[in-house]
Amino acid sequence: MEFEPRNILVLHVAGLAETILALPALRSLRSRLPHARITVVSSAGAAELLEQTPEVDEVLPMGRLRNAELLRPTLLLREGRTLGALRRGNFDAAIEFKRNTESGILLRLLNLPARRGAVGIESVIERIRQSLAPRPPAHVAQQYLKRLEPWDVRPIESAPRLPTSREADARIERLLEKYGVRSGEMLVGLHPGAGTGRPRWPLERFASIGARLIHNFNARAILLAGPNERGIAKRLAAQLPAKKSIVMESPRMADWISIAARMSLFIGHAGGPAHLAAAAGAPVVALSIAVDFSPQDLLGPRIDTLRAPHLQLISEEAVYESACKLLQMNRAEALRAR
Repeated sequence: MEFEPRNILVLHVAGLAETILALPALRSLRSRLPHARITVVSSAGAAELLEQTPEVDEVLPMGRLRNAELLRPTLLLREGRTLGALRRGNFDAAIEFKRNTESGILLRLLNLPARRGAVGIESVIERIRQSLAPRPPAHVAQQYLKRLEPWDVRPIESAPRLPTSREADARIERLLEKYGVRSGEMLVGLHPGAGTGRPRWPLERFASIGARLIHNFNARAILLAGPNERGIAKRLAAQLPAKKSIVMESPRMADWISIAARMSLFIGHAGGPAHLAAAAGAPVVALSIAVDFSPQDLLGPRIDTLRAPHLQLISEEAVYESACKLLQMNRAEALRAR
């Protein structure tokens, strides 16, 4: 690549799952251009996660039109700060990981479409080719890596990875000590939420699975809930054996990554939290309504995705068998590593 940009803008206003799936592309870009400054425009919900990644120098949050965030008066000041930082950025190049209305508006405002790395003739040709000979879409992580091919960027990993921070590890250690969790005790993460308006596996089935894992494996349950899911983790805790669960409602992103990295298993819907757990290294049982391949499927070596057109069709026994299989695999790997 003749052009060596020093100040790169990456546009990726997307949800948590898609942001996690962009991590291999960001890591590959950093490997190709180790001395460049990389700024990412991210959705507000995913900005905190990107701030935990060493490949990114600066994260600028931007509201999503689909959630009407740009129109909320309380967020206008934040959007103004982001636009001001972008205008002062003096970027050499821009890359659209996720092409949407938000990134198109920003490119026009910043007069960046003609710069190297923004939408080019290659993408136009690719869209024409796909329309003439349609085929199943590539995985989202591969699509993001494809955006970097004109930059001579080669993939350095196939699945996302999220490191923990020393400060978060210390906070989680204190939390576990507070609840009397012993070293080596099995931690099982349960996330019964699924986002606003999305279908959920019945809460009583999460409770039954959690109780069986607590009873049969002497596990502790870590019950997680996001900012729009308040109360669901506590309702789940009320259905589990006393003093065997720890509720974490709206934890900091760094703390969520740290506790996920300690889990022997995570069970939840195939969304952002499941992607986060997998990227942190936890074995994951993901419940999905995508009956076939999905471009946003979880990536990683220890993932079992259970699919059905309706979540209620996924049986408790199927989830328990999948959980036991992953726990046995995890134990075998630990024994081989000794």
